[in-house]
Amino acid sequence: MNEIKIRIIPAIGLFFCISCFFFWLSENFYPENYIGYGFVGALLCAITFFYTVKGIQDTEDFTSSIPKKFLLRDYPLFDVLIVSFLFFVFCWIYLSSMYANIKENELKAFGKITTADVIDGYSLTGGNVPGTYKVTVEYFKDSEKITAYTNVSPTEFQNCYLGKTVTIVYSTKNSGLIAVIGDDSSTKTYVNVENKDITVTNLIKIIDLDDAQTLKYLNTISYPWIYNSYQKGWSNEDKKSFLIKNQKNTVSFLNSELNPSDFRDQLDQLKFKEISTKTENLSEAEKIKQKLFSAEGTYENDNYLIIVKNTLIGNNGQIGMVITILKK
Repeated sequence: MNEIKIRIIPAIGLFFCISCFFFWLSENFYPENYIGYGFVGALLCAITFFYTVKGIQDTEDFTSSIPKKFLLRDYPLFDVLIVSFLFFVFCWIYLSSMYANIKENELKAFGKITTADVIDGYSLTGGNVPGTYKVTVEYFKDSEKITAYTNVSPTEFQNCYLGKTVTIVYSTKNSGLIAVIGDDSSTKTYVNVENKDITVTNLIKIIDLDDAQTLKYLNTISYPWIYNSYQKGWSNEDKKSFLIKNQKNTVSFLNSELNPSDFRDQLDQLKFKEISTKTENLSEAEKIKQKLFSAEGTYENDNYLIIVKNTLIGNNGQIGMVITILKK
């Protein structure tokens, strides 16, 4: 029995201590490098597992009372190593998966959405290794200013500049645990919105909505839309879009990323006909080229009139489309 205590009990005790420690981490720690922490945890568990099995295998007092066909000592050391390695792989996959979902699961369960100001950020890239992107933000929680940082995707990092106001989700349990909602993936995860493009059908529906309904409806299509009281319209900076309803039965939509060809396809599906265009004096080849790169013109169906114009957006010379829809 003393031999059992010396060889087995410390190994088993260490194994359970390490296992409990790494499970404790899942409730109190939010590792960004979840693969690395999973590797360390799995390695330590596999080592103690190996010495536990090897201790049992080498303990004659323990094995003398076990039927011979069940004796681990009859198996070669190589088999114990193989079993320990498989145990290591299982633990690595399990722990890494567990750590990877800790942050997301808590923010889903206890998250609250608010806005924050970007105060710092950096990226680490090199060679073929994926880059690491971090931003630091400040936000208010119950009148208390909170400073927190988080990893972001490359898309989110490109949209985060110093002083920008971004949308975040933070944990009400741990105010330092945040995530920036700045790309399609994070929007789907924390807001459950697919981040689709605004269509002509969407704009037609918005004509009959009041201001509160409009904002709510826009945020079911893409996120986040906000109301600008100064410009008296709704904007989505990430989607480079702006919408305004300046008179009854009319809506105007500005977007710099709308594909003219896709837009014309939408009009065809809704039975819109082009009633005026800027291509009357162009050759057939030039008309085809113009339609590929521009949708300027006036269109109508039985219920609506649509006027499309190209415009410059901002100071960088980027061309966008202004779509005005009037209900007859």
